[in-house]
Amino acid sequence: MDMLLGHVALGRKPTNWQVEVCFGTHPQVVVETAEGEHLRYQGVLADLDLPENTILARQFLPEAHLQWQTYCELPLLGQREEQEAALHRIAQTSDVILWCSQEFLPHEQALWASVPDRSKDHSFLVFTMADRQIMRGTLTGLLQTAETTAAEEFLGVYPVAAIQGLTAQKTLPPAPDLWRSSGGQRLQEDVQHQIELGRASDLDQAQMFVQQYGAVYAEQIDQPQDPICDTRPRQSSVTSGLAHAIAQLQSGAEDMLAQANAKDGPQVGPVLEQCMQLIQNLSNSIEDLPVSELSTSAQQAVQEGEEMLLLCQLEEDENAAIDAVTLLFQLKKELSTESLR
Repeated sequence: MDMLLGHVALGRKPTNWQVEVCFGTHPQVVVETAEGEHLRYQGVLADLDLPENTILARQFLPEAHLQWQTYCELPLLGQREEQEAALHRIAQTSDVILWCSQEFLPHEQALWASVPDRSKDHSFLVFTMADRQIMRGTLTGLLQTAETTAAEEFLGVYPVAAIQGLTAQKTLPPAPDLWRSSGGQRLQEDVQHQIELGRASDLDQAQMFVQQYGAVYAEQIDQPQDPICDTRPRQSSVTSGLAHAIAQLQSGAEDMLAQANAKDGPQVGPVLEQCMQLIQNLSNSIEDLPVSELSTSAQQAVQEGEEMLLLCQLEEDENAAIDAVTLLFQLKKELSTESLR
């Protein structure tokens, strides 16, 4: 993970919990314990000693690329059933998966075989500590075996010497030859390509939303829309309450589309204002949900979205409007996956 980030944030301490790396205005770590307690620390995980009952650690970093992507690291522990459940949960909520292993042994192959094909189509098999495999003279044979067993299971097989890759990026001046020979450059470029393909899909939807308007929503123009923070009785289930908030976000976005269509196209200022209003209303709606892991996680996602939308408002051009609408699409996707956790 540190190699992909380009600097030390997580460190090399062994962990038994899930780690997520996402955007934040300053470096901090939010920890969830097995008892449901939430703890907050300033700094990075590499410098912290977390409680033994930690089950999830979120590392927030003020890095631009994290505004559009989140990393998750999950050790597969426990019995086979527990491993499968954790792996399927990750498959449901992730766009790209990196299976990191030193050998990809038969029990790992059997576990990976249970992953849906739609996830395998965007996954990479990463052989870690490739430098040690080279020293032992085993890397060539390992790759030959993997090419056969993993040909239909992954996009590709990537031997990586992560420590050398991280060193190459931290060195001043940078060491491009070491970065390339470590395997890190090829892996990072191919992973980024998959991320960009997914983001391009969201951008296509956003551009259609902002630039091209059909008549499908025209009939909705004069129909009043319930605000996201309506006064209907709060549903007892956090999951159903979140589903309602997501549905209201969708209907609010459609209403924005209809209004823009009625005015012969979107205006950047109103689009940005309406996007901000939608997110603020969404935040109010989620705040009304009973406190739980799900509602807390959803509120954090909305807060981050609101912060990024503020940056879009500073630009006030068509690209900013497209970014704002893209943010709505991605926020809806993230909240939908949160509800599956």
